[in-house]
Amino acid sequence: MIGYVLNGEHEELPFGELKALLDIFNYNGKIERLKRYVITEDSPAKAIVRRSGYIDEGHRVVFRYDLEEKSANLVNKIVDDFINSFKEFLEDKNYPDIDESKSYAVRVLKLHKDKFTKSIDSLKIEREIGGIIKLKTNAKVNLTKPNILVRVVILEDSFFVSNVLEMRDREYFQKNRPHLRKYFHPGCMLPKLARAMVNLARVKEGDIVLDPFCGTGGFLIEAGLIGAKLIGCDIDWRMASGTLINLEEYNLLDKVIKVKRLDAKYVKEFLNELNIEKVDAIVTDPPYGISTAKKGEIEKILEILPDVVKDNGYFVFAYPKEIELDMELEALYKIYIHKRLIRHIHVYRKI
Repeated sequence: MIGYVLNGEHEELPFGELKALLDIFNYNGKIERLKRYVITEDSPAKAIVRRSGYIDEGHRVVFRYDLEEKSANLVNKIVDDFINSFKEFLEDKNYPDIDESKSYAVRVLKLHKDKFTKSIDSLKIEREIGGIIKLKTNAKVNLTKPNILVRVVILEDSFFVSNVLEMRDREYFQKNRPHLRKYFHPGCMLPKLARAMVNLARVKEGDIVLDPFCGTGGFLIEAGLIGAKLIGCDIDWRMASGTLINLEEYNLLDKVIKVKRLDAKYVKEFLNELNIEKVDAIVTDPPYGISTAKKGEIEKILEILPDVVKDNGYFVFAYPKEIELDMELEALYKIYIHKRLIRHIHVYRKI
């Protein structure tokens, strides 16, 4: 089994991104969601976590323990039973991924916070589980840079012992925030959310991705890093040129089909100039802080954009309210920005 730790920043968006990534990698097996921990059969955890915005870790699940009863008064008894059950489980099995040539460390991760889980002694579990693995494998303990990090995941009604296969690259999302790029304009979307929206659009390597309100190029950067071909336009020439500056900084100019200054209502003509009838996906974040008349114009543009999406292609966009289009709405995520703004992330599919 493979386990995925969902980021806790949003309640539903990380799970939606995981399902999209499982689609991208052609996974057709079972999916069991335990709030912030998701269990699948054999799925490509390393590739999925590396591509993700909101999936913190991917695990190989070694052992599962489901609680028959739960009470803060019984916590020590339950923990002891969990540890003994794990020891019995390993009696006639080899512990995967770890042998005497590898080092390891055990760390508890509590994904549910209530009186019961808060009262669990994490250090005791790390020490006892680590000792059982030591006796079984004769591997060395390394608490700073282990070859294998063993996670004891504690949920509301279940404990898991898992080996970490991949961890999300938090450093990338910190070092590539919009204000650190060569060209910056206020109001840009953070790369973590931009990456998730590209994933929600099921973008694959070689797909043609369009952003008709490209701003400073955030979505095109994330799509380009995945290997997509890029088309962008913006009504402001500074944004169009800034997008190209940023794409050059990321060495993505070879992925660019065309980026130009253009009013998005002429996107069909733009694609005709490129001899492209339809694109695989549109991912965009139209401007919000503008006059009512302009908002009405943008909503009209959003209504015509499905015409340039291929059958079974996706149109993913953010907007301050829900927009109905002539497409299949697969998901809608509400992200609170501040008192006056809630981003509605629409995931539409062309059918």
